[in-house]
Amino acid sequence: MKSIDHRLQAGDIDGITAAGRIREKLKLPVVYLSAHSDDATLERAKLTQPFGYLIKPFNERDLRVTIETALHKHRSESHLVEQKQLLEMILRSAADAVVATDQTGAIKYMNPAAEKLTGWPFSEACDKRIVEVVKFVNEITGEFTDNQAMRVLKEGRVLYLDQHMALVARDTTQSQVTDSVSPITHDTGEINGVVVILSDLSERQQIPVLEKEIFETKQLQEETSKTLAAQQELNLLKSHLLSIIAHEYRTPLAVIQGSSEILRYYSKNLSPETTESYFERIQFSVERMNQLINDVLVFNQAEAGQLPFEPSPFNVTAFCRDLIEEQRLLLGSDYNLNFNYQSSGIVANLDQQLLHIIISNLLTNAIKYSPQGGSISLSLWCELDKICLQVQDQGIGIPPADHYKLFSTFFRASNVGSISGTGLGLSIVKKCVDLHRGQISFTSEVGVGTTFTVTLPVTSPTLA
Repeated sequence: MKSIDHRLQAGDIDGITAAGRIREKLKLPVVYLSAHSDDATLERAKLTQPFGYLIKPFNERDLRVTIETALHKHRSESHLVEQKQLLEMILRSAADAVVATDQTGAIKYMNPAAEKLTGWPFSEACDKRIVEVVKFVNEITGEFTDNQAMRVLKEGRVLYLDQHMALVARDTTQSQVTDSVSPITHDTGEINGVVVILSDLSERQQIPVLEKEIFETKQLQEETSKTLAAQQELNLLKSHLLSIIAHEYRTPLAVIQGSSEILRYYSKNLSPETTESYFERIQFSVERMNQLINDVLVFNQAEAGQLPFEPSPFNVTAFCRDLIEEQRLLLGSDYNLNFNYQSSGIVANLDQQLLHIIISNLLTNAIKYSPQGGSISLSLWCELDKICLQVQDQGIGIPPADHYKLFSTFFRASNVGSISGTGLGLSIVKKCVDLHRGQISFTSEVGVGTTFTVTLPVTSPTLA
């Protein structure tokens, strides 16, 4: 608070001018102390909105009363200013449009949301009748409807906008809104005006649409990312597969080429036994290449989910016996193949082609990783409603660290060394077993051998 002697002089600034600047810049209450009470001085002082004016001489009590009154008045005014600023800030920040009128229906206030919705700046809408600025049309009939504001001024109760009504902006565009019109009443109950609150439904209705578009866009991005990742994985798979095929084809091709050249140029000097051994090498290499092609074809079908599954009842014992004989013819006396079975009449509803793939791959692996002259056995028996197949060898075994990923595509055990292979066989076997809704397990010990056990339901379910 400042007390000013109006006679204060600093250059061309007197006390009244200084008081005005203090009030304007610092927002401090000012009390004048003066020996003059002429009309001209009082009029100048009033323009600075002083909180008190003491005429000299005055006593201490007069000064204290004047100061306390000035401070109380200043605090009250400051509080009112703060409340007004807060209310203005709230209204300006509101998402809903707010329009207020006086008791005649003339617009006295519009917040920015109302300016945007109606298309009328407040500077132009001020003092216009609300029915000229806030207009409604029936969306069904296209006819303009009465503004509820005038009814509220008469009836003094809250009214709401009827259904199927749209707000018509200054540029004639229409917006779906909800509307409430409330009377502005004095403490005495006298109606001083109305306040209209409009909520723009068109923007709210767009939110679910936008959210749906955002969700669908995200889904599309995720699907695109998955597709790209799958395509990259497929490209890597193809590259790896081609690399394996090229590598695995070299050995049998070299055997075929070398054996055929020897037979072509030196057959006259070879004994019948030696000649036959070269033919067997060629035949074995051709079988190996056929097996590789079959593995790749089956693998591609399985990866695409297109591996045929056509179960039918047949004698599994006879099937396994024939398969063992095929292997014996190919291997000759190099390995000891045994077939053990519980009964000669074991019949099951299985896919013969897939069962052939399962047993052939397990036998091929057993032979490949066993020493020449080693013993390999295929066993067949029944357990309740299941048949069990077991292939046992006395080969190099599988290190424990490799067990958990043995059925992964392209995986080969860490101890295979230079033994050729694609890493496809066991992953194909697993897929064939899964199609039968069966199970495959194994036990292995390095340097001792490996035993694979396949359990299949006697009646396999057909694929839907």
